[in-house]
Amino acid sequence: MKEKRLLIALGSVNDKFIEEMYEPHTEEKKTIGHYSSRRLWLIAAIIALMLFLMGSAITALVTMRVETVKVNVQNGGNQTSSSHSHEGERVNFDEVQDVFIELGSYYPQETPDGYTMTFVSDPSAQQDQIIRYENEAGDWLTFRIYIAHEASAVEVYNIEKKTDVSINGRSGILYEQTEGDRVLVWADEKNGYGFSLRAEDASVDLIVMAESTAEGEALTPTYAEQKEKAIQQLGDYSPTYLPDGFEEQGVQASPLEDGGDWYSYVRKWYVNKADNTQIYLEYETYRIITEDGYTDDAKTACSFLIPGYDILRGQTAGEEIEINGLFGIATNCDIAWADPENHVVYHLHSEDVMGEELLRVAQSMLKKD
Repeated sequence: MKEKRLLIALGSVNDKFIEEMYEPHTEEKKTIGHYSSRRLWLIAAIIALMLFLMGSAITALVTMRVETVKVNVQNGGNQTSSSHSHEGERVNFDEVQDVFIELGSYYPQETPDGYTMTFVSDPSAQQDQIIRYENEAGDWLTFRIYIAHEASAVEVYNIEKKTDVSINGRSGILYEQTEGDRVLVWADEKNGYGFSLRAEDASVDLIVMAESTAEGEALTPTYAEQKEKAIQQLGDYSPTYLPDGFEEQGVQASPLEDGGDWYSYVRKWYVNKADNTQIYLEYETYRIITEDGYTDDAKTACSFLIPGYDILRGQTAGEEIEINGLFGIATNCDIAWADPENHVVYHLHSEDVMGEELLRVAQSMLKKD
């Protein structure tokens, strides 16, 4: 096999697919002995200050931070092409305190006249969710909720006007874009949520809709049936061993029909809510194409999922291992193993559970009946 001719389609369907489809216009013992009364008074003052600061942290789980960003847009033609840089802003939802927050069913309880809910995404491993509304004219509204996370951000480009607003007493920003669309961004600092509302219909009062956001009835994700179908196709795999305190928190999946005639995936994640630590599992179909046609090379499939793989030089990272009779590669944080007979590759990742403990989780993986 010549590495320079190697092409692999692996993980080609991901969470960004939903964002692109449904958001059309881009977008962290000290023992007190016997002290003098003066020192005791000083310590008491320090403790009081610490309690105050801790209290503030507990009631401010997320903050909004705005930064300037640029994106290069390539305009192609028959003979020439040019690159244009568009400046915009990114609103980040930064964690003030690293705690686990349940996503729940949080969304606007008031819908503008003429609009109906047409799409509800599965909650993602990053704890965000997208809800889309449309009217008969084809106008759309997109609501998105974020749990503070390093990947949680709203990007807005082509800004014509920016206004600071208040959403139920909370700070927000209303962006008006040159093409007429609007983006409203705000945060619930106490509960740890970030929000965005996007609209192309100028008649919709985004602030009124935003202020109705609250816990509501549980919503059924639009692709719930497809998720079950993907699990049936690929099998329902789960670890029979998890470290103390861990439990399954969510599942995403896509069947063959949605990913093409050969690609499907299942993603699961496990959380210890006491200390907000996670383990991620994904398994998906794969194809490897060479100049001689298809091959089922397990090592190549696994290498693509391990950070440090260099396709041009053929360099791989990690140690070759065996998981339940299948070839695998392991590093401290990542373990991948492949089933070439069924064209499925498995990947376990954690930045909290590592080494031998993560390997124990991988080796406990079984298919449910």
